[in-house]
Amino acid sequence: MDFETTFIAQVITVIGFAVGLSIVVASGRYPRHIRESLRAYSYGKFLVGSAFLIAGLRAGQMPELLIPLANGMGLAGLTMNYTSVRHLQRRPAWPFGPAVVGVTVGLSCLLLLLADGGIAWVRILVSFATSAVLLFIAFAVLVRYEGRGIPHYVTGLLCTALALVYLVRMAAGLAQEAPPATYMLDDRVERVTFLLTLLGTVVGAINYVLMASDEFNRELAKLAHTDGLTGALNRRRLFELGEVEFRRARRHDRDLTFLVLDIDRFKSINDCAGHPFGDRVIQAVVDCCAGQLRREDALGRIGGEEFAILLPETGVEAGRLLAERLRGTIERQLVQLGAEGGVTVTCSIGGVSLTKEHSEFSDLVAQSDSALYDAKHAGRNQVRFFSETLQVEALPA
Repeated sequence: MDFETTFIAQVITVIGFAVGLSIVVASGRYPRHIRESLRAYSYGKFLVGSAFLIAGLRAGQMPELLIPLANGMGLAGLTMNYTSVRHLQRRPAWPFGPAVVGVTVGLSCLLLLLADGGIAWVRILVSFATSAVLLFIAFAVLVRYEGRGIPHYVTGLLCTALALVYLVRMAAGLAQEAPPATYMLDDRVERVTFLLTLLGTVVGAINYVLMASDEFNRELAKLAHTDGLTGALNRRRLFELGEVEFRRARRHDRDLTFLVLDIDRFKSINDCAGHPFGDRVIQAVVDCCAGQLRREDALGRIGGEEFAILLPETGVEAGRLLAERLRGTIERQLVQLGAEGGVTVTCSIGGVSLTKEHSEFSDLVAQSDSALYDAKHAGRNQVRFFSETLQVEALPA
């Protein structure tokens, strides 16, 4: 069945409006960056739908005005798809980017028509600009996007394929004689391009919703696994990772070290400077620790002012050196913060490294706690590692 381009344009309009309306209505239930992405995508669909509506219904009326308007709106809407991907990745997006692209393309089309360049050169310009934006989107989802899944790959390949289609359309514009600008082109290349654009609109919308759903699921997992104040892992998630690393280290005879860090006299800090200041201290301690850890290490908040650090592939000497570096960093870097509240901020650290005598991850947890209490008994602001001969006198935190 061979549809006319005008009819295809009208179908794209209906689908673009329907998709845009559905997504903008549903966007209010999501976190901010996902909501901004969904709204950018839906506004882009409104613009693209409006562009095809103008192009399909202009019927010879004011081509010098309506052709630049339609193409400018279409490129602005497509650029908003790129903006939506940037929002979804939590990457900065220039808010005026789509408007600049749309205005630039629209004015360029107007100048070409006024200079008697003909609709063919408009077709070439718009095809090239469309291909460029589609390739930008493909690069964003196939290369720059972290945590890519099947929807991301499908979206990227779809954008790449459509970019090639518009490059073929551009080549056709170079090869053909200049058609009149009063009506839409209706040759075979134009019909195939519009049909594939229609298909891309439908499949692209489905995959974009799946991408947003993946991002939302990651956000839920983050909320379930992290501490709300500090962003560090919560106790449950840290211990889950600890069990995994413990089994891996035992199976492959690898090193593993577990540290427990406690802020010294934290109750006094809260009593003297107030709980909001105490929250600042907790956050500052986490920031100090995060700056010293590797990507594969795991930091978690396991109590009010107590933290645990999981160090895969780290033996006792390397673990002891890191613990001492953490203690010293906190003591030095939080001097000024402590002075604001009239308190001293230091920490005590207890640690243990995996040996053949450990049969459960809970053994590491218990022994690092014993070492922590020994550090407090020794005068606080200390690092102690567990040994079999360690005698502990529990001291209140």
